[in-house]
Amino acid sequence: MTNNANLSLFDNNADMTKALVAEADLIIRNQSSQTLLLSGGSSPCDFYEALGQQDLPWADIDIALVDERWVDENDAGSNAALIKRTLMSGAAQAARFTPMKTTASSPHEAAEEVNGVYRNLPKPNLCILGMGPDTHTASWFSQAAEYDAVSSVDAEPLVAGLKAPESPVTGQYLLRMTITGAMLALSGTAFLIVKGDDKIALLENCLAAPLSSSPIGRAAAILGPRLQIFALRGDG
Repeated sequence: MTNNANLSLFDNNADMTKALVAEADLIIRNQSSQTLLLSGGSSPCDFYEALGQQDLPWADIDIALVDERWVDENDAGSNAALIKRTLMSGAAQAARFTPMKTTASSPHEAAEEVNGVYRNLPKPNLCILGMGPDTHTASWFSQAAEYDAVSSVDAEPLVAGLKAPESPVTGQYLLRMTITGAMLALSGTAFLIVKGDDKIALLENCLAAPLSSSPIGRAAAILGPRLQIFALRGDG
C-alpha cells in the first residue's frame, strides 16, 4: 500500500483534515448537481465539521448515507444524527438530506422504498468510506447472509437491508441498511479515511491479498483509481 499513488499519509489530524477539506472542496465545487454519500463512525467527524463550514453551493447538493443502523435519530447509533450534528451544523445545513431509516419495522421491508429514493438522487460525486477492525466498510459484514449480494457490483438494487452478525463491532445494532456495490460503482470519487497504525497495517494486508477476500478489498476493487486513501499515523 505504501506505493499506492492514491495514498496520503499524515502525522497529525489537523493536517489530514485540512487536506481532506481542500480535496473535497475542489471535487464538490466543480459539479453542479450531485449527491454526497457519507459514512458514520468517529474517523470522519472532524472532516465533516470542517467541510460543513465551507462556502459551497449547499442548497444544490444532496446528502445521503452510505449505511444506517435501523434506529431512530434520537438513538446514539444513528448515522443521520451524526451527519446533522457535524457536517450539517454549519453552512451545509442548506443541503437536502435523505435518510435511510423509515417507519418500516426492518430494513428488509423498507429496502424497495429506499431503493426508489436513491435511484432518484443525482449521481454521487463523492463517497466517504471508513473501515472497521473486522475490515467491513459501509455495512458489508463478511459473515452476514446478504454479504455477497450487497457487495457485488452487479447487484440489482442500489441499497439493501442486511442483518449483521453479533460481534464487538456491531454491538446491539444488527439490522442495517447499506448501499450496494452497484451504488458504490456510481461514485465519481471515494475517500477512505483510516486512523491509527493498526488500521493502516490492516488495510495494507487487505489490499495485498486478493481483493475479494475482504469487504474493504471488494470496495477497492469496485472503485479502482477513484479511491483515495487518507491515513493518519500513530494512535489515531
